[in-house]
Amino acid sequence: MITTLALALTITLTSGNTPLVCPVMGGPAKAGGTTVEYEGATYSFCCPGCDTAFAKDPDKYIKEQAKAGKTTGEFLFDPISNQRIKPDKAKASMDYNGIRYYFYSEDNLEAFKKDPKKMSATPEKESMTCAVMGSKIASYSKASGYMDYKNVRYYFCCASCTPAMAKDPDKYAGKDLQKPQAITLTN
Repeated sequence: MITTLALALTITLTSGNTPLVCPVMGGPAKAGGTTVEYEGATYSFCCPGCDTAFAKDPDKYIKEQAKAGKTTGEFLFDPISNQRIKPDKAKASMDYNGIRYYFYSEDNLEAFKKDPKKMSATPEKESMTCAVMGSKIASYSKASGYMDYKNVRYYFCCASCTPAMAKDPDKYAGKDLQKPQAITLTN
């Protein structure tokens, strides 16, 4: 019975169906309030003030809740196609290391499962300026997708920029590089 319970708990924790929690307090996150985007994921909170604490040290809170087996954030992109995805358009989801990932297909989910640590890795730097068009991207949720190149994540303003960068990345790489920043959005 304990083995069955442990197996059921494992499946629930990885299926993408567990409720999201506040990364600061660990209790249920409330929809519709202030959100913070960080490293391509969005986070909601239980009460005012948690967003400010989280924005000061996101990695600390994400790691604490992941260690406790809780899911705090939703990644805004299919990590296999690197394209922006909305949860209602996803064919599958999976919680991994405290983050919920959405996928355009079951095949993408299966590809992610083969090496989730690698597929969920975030480069040390990012660019929130479209490398192809040069336009500033206000938040992760405004980006159409991303491409990782030479340990930098480049976000794009529109879907047509992705193939241009993929074709000749050295032509576009190296613009507006920074360490990932927490972006607070008020709904």
